[in-house]
Amino acid sequence: MIKDAEKTEGYYPDYLSAGILSNVATAMGSNFRLDNGSYDSQPILWLVIVGQSGGGKTHPLNFAKKPIEEKDKQNYLVFQTSMKKYNARDDKKGNKPSYVKSILSDFTPEKLAENLQHNEKGVLIFKDELIGWIKSFDQYRKGADQQLYLELFNGGTLSVDRVSKPSIRVEKTNVNVLGGIQPSALKDMAKNNRNDDGFLARFLFVYPIKSKPNLFSGNKIQSKHTDGYKKFIHDIYNADNINLKASSSQIKIYQKWQHKKVKQYHNDDSQSKIQAKLQTYVWRLALIIEIMEQANCNKFTNTISDTSIEKAIKLAEYFRMTAIKVYDKISPSSPLDSLPKNKADLYKALPKKFKRSEVLPIIEEHNIKGGTINRFLSNNELFIRLDGNGNYEKRV
Repeated sequence: MIKDAEKTEGYYPDYLSAGILSNVATAMGSNFRLDNGSYDSQPILWLVIVGQSGGGKTHPLNFAKKPIEEKDKQNYLVFQTSMKKYNARDDKKGNKPSYVKSILSDFTPEKLAENLQHNEKGVLIFKDELIGWIKSFDQYRKGADQQLYLELFNGGTLSVDRVSKPSIRVEKTNVNVLGGIQPSALKDMAKNNRNDDGFLARFLFVYPIKSKPNLFSGNKIQSKHTDGYKKFIHDIYNADNINLKASSSQIKIYQKWQHKKVKQYHNDDSQSKIQAKLQTYVWRLALIIEIMEQANCNKFTNTISDTSIEKAIKLAEYFRMTAIKVYDKISPSSPLDSLPKNKADLYKALPKKFKRSEVLPIIEEHNIKGGTINRFLSNNELFIRLDGNGNYEKRV
């Protein structure tokens, strides 16, 4: 199906694959867990699709979430019918009907808590542009929202106090996140301590190495693929609760990888942050991959194969590569990086210390004249003015 979608609709395989992974995790929700001997893992993924505006992020994600959106639509029709019956009653006894959604796009922490209160399976937070959701943190409760989501990453307790309504407390949660972001917004994603407190490291980035234009084909994804995908998601969504357990063989496979990587990146702050979260994600990915395989075979069991953990490790290494690419983007850059070529070349040509009058010929050779010279030399990121006699020293 992924190859057909690329050929007909021009969907990037990376983008569609990420959308499918996220929606499989959402369909699984709290019904599935994996015991690795030390702790249980849930299918919780925080996925970000990185690409330029108009770069083909939205359509593959919309396709991937369509089966669950259809379930939300059906639930809404049931909710409307239930509300009509409830409103027609005179006594209004019993619980008021609730509309339970699996995909949330426009919400507050309070609405998220209300939904999870009635939806034990869990939800998918979907944002076409994820940075808008992140920037909305602490809009009303400074310092609280970011911490709230940090807890939800591990399926922790969600507690929300409300002024005019009873407080809400959900003991076990399952919240997936999926959305897009433009490369230019990645630095905003790391602001407000999000790089230091581990928030950024919780995301898996899908960041294709090469982009290509989406050429119109006039064709659609074959119906056998769309129908098959819909059934695939629905089968997982409707499956009974299953607790899977890793075998000693799978634990050894994981240990071999984890021991090697944690030693390799121990002294690198950025890499160690990435490694710490990938260690968590390997088990989650192994669980999701295993259930996908079982759904294809139309039989769910409580065992997991060695192949699933091996595939999860390979996928984790892909996400390591993209995380490094993102960290390179958000790392503080040299002041020279933002200079036009002629000014960057001039800066390199100037001696470490110089007198303005003595280097004017060099400056003019690089087509910098008049007031532009003064503005260039007054850039405090580039130069230190040593005195009032026109003497300068380069900073970089």
